[in-house]
Amino acid sequence: MEALAPKKLNIYSSFSLSSDDVSTLSLLYAPLIGSEAVMLYFGLQSLLERNNLKSEAYTHREIYDLFGLSEKLFLKARYQLEGIGLLTSYQAGEELIYVICPPLSPKNFIKDATLGLYLSSKIGKDLSSKVFTHFKVEKIDKSKFSNVTKSFEEVYTSVINEDIGFARFQYLLGRKPTSTIKINHKKFDFSEFQKLINMDFLETGITKQFQDQIIQISFVYAFDELQMANLYNESINRSGLFDYRLLKKKANVLYSYLHHMDAPKLITKEEENIDSVDLIEYLDTTSPSEILSNIMPNFPPRYLNIVEEIYANIDLPRGVLNCMIIKVLKEKSGELPAVAYFKKMSDTWIAHNIYSTSDAIKYSTSFEGNETTTNFKKKNDRYKTGGFDSL
Repeated sequence: MEALAPKKLNIYSSFSLSSDDVSTLSLLYAPLIGSEAVMLYFGLQSLLERNNLKSEAYTHREIYDLFGLSEKLFLKARYQLEGIGLLTSYQAGEELIYVICPPLSPKNFIKDATLGLYLSSKIGKDLSSKVFTHFKVEKIDKSKFSNVTKSFEEVYTSVINEDIGFARFQYLLGRKPTSTIKINHKKFDFSEFQKLINMDFLETGITKQFQDQIIQISFVYAFDELQMANLYNESINRSGLFDYRLLKKKANVLYSYLHHMDAPKLITKEEENIDSVDLIEYLDTTSPSEILSNIMPNFPPRYLNIVEEIYANIDLPRGVLNCMIIKVLKEKSGELPAVAYFKKMSDTWIAHNIYSTSDAIKYSTSFEGNETTTNFKKKNDRYKTGGFDSL
């Protein structure tokens, strides 16, 4: 992470938090971004002066001390707020401006194809259903009543000064809704996707909204252009038109089929990097007996002899061989073949220039090296598994 000098900073906002906003942040955003990011959001909000929604000038050191955060934790929380659309940062020379953005309404958060999905994946379907129910407002039966509310012109006779303008009057009507988070999925070639689909199914043609929807779904589920085109073709409703709601359902079904899990997980890139470092260390330093015990608590004794033969007869680093053993055990549902099998496999890996533990992990978890993504789970500060389905 980049280091922050003790620059001058100011905090701005255009709204005050409501009780609904607090509930949304606590119950919907917090499971995704963590308590430290939410605490920073509330903390920055509390530094605003009520009369102008602007803070005094602070240094970052003062912010660290005020909220009990290290520089590293502050940066992590700040980037999480920025990434999820709750904070916008501007810099000019030695001066920084933080603009606090309002959270989505509960309805828009839950309907969002990205955030709602990630939340369900994070806390589980049962708990997310309870949380979503918390925000539901029971509709009032007004069928027996007549609307007798006075209109504006029935109550007021003065004319609004044209100099004031609608933009300033609009605040009385409620704050402008926040847009959903923006995703720039550079790996997805929308023009290539466009060549693969029949645009006759689009009622209004290729619009910015349609393009954003496709890119958002492809990012969340890590689908390529061909997969998205196939999903598009399966998302035509009875009227013969593309239906985004069908696309979301079809995407979730396909993901569940391919990866045997309900929905993708949301993690920060920092967490991903930390896990990679920990996994490399685990594969490089763990003994064969512990590797086998972690995967199969009651492994046959002969497996240990096979692993020791693999170490003795194949000239590759321990971490690479451990990664290879885990991959084979998963693919063969717990069967460990003789060393001759691993010799042939090592020739293939060497042909692909797999000489380091990092390369072995990437190769094993790629579609070229393995058709299913390997997922090592950490338990008691070590990577242990609860059976081959969790690999």
